[in-house]
Amino acid sequence: MVKLIDLVSNEITDEHKKLPVIIPIGLIESHGPHLPLSVDLDTANYFSKRVCEKTGAILAPMINYGFADEMAEYIGTIGVRPETLTNMITDICNHFCSQGFKSIIILSGHGANKSPCEMAFWKIWEIYPELKIVYWNYWAVANMTHIHHADKGETEIAMAVGTPCDMSKAKDFIVEKPWYKLRSRAAIEPTSGGINGRPTDANLAEGEAARDKIIESLCNKVFTIIKENIR
Repeated sequence: MVKLIDLVSNEITDEHKKLPVIIPIGLIESHGPHLPLSVDLDTANYFSKRVCEKTGAILAPMINYGFADEMAEYIGTIGVRPETLTNMITDICNHFCSQGFKSIIILSGHGANKSPCEMAFWKIWEIYPELKIVYWNYWAVANMTHIHHADKGETEIAMAVGTPCDMSKAKDFIVEKPWYKLRSRAAIEPTSGGINGRPTDANLAEGEAARDKIIESLCNKVFTIIKENIR
């Protein structure tokens, strides 16, 4: 696996620049009483590493501080404003482009990072219109649309990637979302930690199957990108 941060500056070659760069991004965020604040970091980092190991893509250092959206009022959630994340992605990707890299994948463990990241793409394209860049939520790539925050599905995947879970503390809570955009989960239920679902039903074997499906789906997409780049 090629980790950008481990390379010496003059080791970076034109062949490296033909490979997609994967930038993991997460958020330090409340995930109920049974999961640590690291879940979105753990999943983004895990899947990015596995994909780079299997495909040869270049692993960039992780962005820990994503967009803290409707979970922001839960203690422990630490993130940035959407415009801050947009500017961070713009600056980071512009540096890659200025050095000759041609394709970038933003691989996220936190769903709300999508809009700020994709806003950055338009700013980057003003200077580097040839850049090929994409934002992926790891679960969406594998069509796992049933996964919600700190629920059965996310808890299972967290378990499967090695995040410590204390299932003795797990509790279920279903968010009844209004017709309008929800500003704060804590305003609805201040003690749930953002849970939306039934984490008490989590099953490690199902999480391992989901984990492997996600890796396979991500790798298939990245192999396609690499073939396109080396033609």
